[in-house]
Amino acid sequence: MGCLPLTHLFQGARNPDRPVALDGPAGSARTWGAFTAAAAGVADQARRQGGQRWLLACPEAWDFAAAAFGLLLAGRTVVVPPNFQPGTLRALAQETDGAVRRAGAGPAGPAPDTRVDGQVEFWTSGSSGEPKRVVKALAQLDAEVAMLERTFGTLLGAAPVVGTVPHHHIYGCLFRILWPLAAGRPFQCEPCGDPAGFRRSLGLVPALVASPAHLSRLPRLLDLDGLAQRPVAIFSSGGPLDPGDARIWRRWAPGGVQEIYGSTETGGIAWRSQDDRPDSTLWTPCDDVAVAFEDGALVVTSFRAGPGPLRLEDAAEPTPDGRFRLLGRLDRTIKLEEKRISLPELERTLEALPWVARAAVVLLPGVRPRPGGEEGLTRSSRPMLGAVVVLRAGAAGAPAERAARVRALRVHLAQRFEAPALPRRWRFPQELPYDERGKLTPQALAGLFRS
Repeated sequence: MGCLPLTHLFQGARNPDRPVALDGPAGSARTWGAFTAAAAGVADQARRQGGQRWLLACPEAWDFAAAAFGLLLAGRTVVVPPNFQPGTLRALAQETDGAVRRAGAGPAGPAPDTRVDGQVEFWTSGSSGEPKRVVKALAQLDAEVAMLERTFGTLLGAAPVVGTVPHHHIYGCLFRILWPLAAGRPFQCEPCGDPAGFRRSLGLVPALVASPAHLSRLPRLLDLDGLAQRPVAIFSSGGPLDPGDARIWRRWAPGGVQEIYGSTETGGIAWRSQDDRPDSTLWTPCDDVAVAFEDGALVVTSFRAGPGPLRLEDAAEPTPDGRFRLLGRLDRTIKLEEKRISLPELERTLEALPWVARAAVVLLPGVRPRPGGEEGLTRSSRPMLGAVVVLRAGAAGAPAERAARVRALRVHLAQRFEAPALPRRWRFPQELPYDERGKLTPQALAGLFRS
């Protein structure tokens, strides 16, 4: 029946028995009839209680989807929390007019000619790490869903959608909830980020919505070649996928990984699917996005990004075929001891070593020796760089002793960088501290140096 606009979701003649969501290990279906009844129940609750801004405090994906559309049916603004921790929900409850935690069934579904509209509030970490509210009109989310269906709908077909990412951030909300609802594809309620859940989900022959962190981790936890089923499509967003990880997944799933570049503020900006061709690292703008370049920064114009051009802190350069190359964050070029230092360039140089799997460099506020000689972070001493390095499993050449390893890394960097750019503190965790969005924040990296 095609992809319905979200504003007209209840106006399509969908069969009440059509599956909307798959629940539990057995994948039991929740139907369109149950969804419309649950949405109507939430709408009735919101109308009776009143108020405009309502908190969507639903950690379970089915309740989240039904309650969101119930609130929109009632003309309310939907406030999506950045997480479902009790303290976060208590704080947001003080500034909203009502909250929904479960979506119980109402007396009947909405009338066939019912149109929904409104706003949805998301949160993003922003460049400072402090949560920032981002308001999206339903029409903007509608435009995003329509773009995704135009670009990737044929690839997905009628496949159900499963995900390793949370449904309450904009990427997971769009790909795991809103797009499947509009296109009539069932979505799996439970995330499948662990190996057991991933194996079960593959039995559905699904489209997989993931993050670079999960796509990097899963091949180390299970034998992909030993799995009988494979997804029809794989999506990744939240950061660039390492080319090595992209090659691993393409060998297993010939369609490769469809990477989406964007943000909460802009929505999807561009996409790519990396393979062995050098130009596959370039990004193709989405068909409703215009890109420009201003002093080396990417500038985006799109209805989904809001009125007027939006300048991003991403360095980029155009290519003659209309695509572009990302060159790292502009705000990750720092000045230390009067020297300009590119943190992405440091990371790329470290990762060029065959025994380094991942590297991340962060500016630390400084160190002061603690009693006994142990270094501790303070804000009163000279800032310096800290490097977090994940070693490649089984790779030859990595010194076994930590001191020798640090010396080897510093010697390697010294071939290209002056002394102020050489990290003075080092950590070697099993993996980088990505958050549930697949983001690697300076705060999380700096936290590794406090112990």
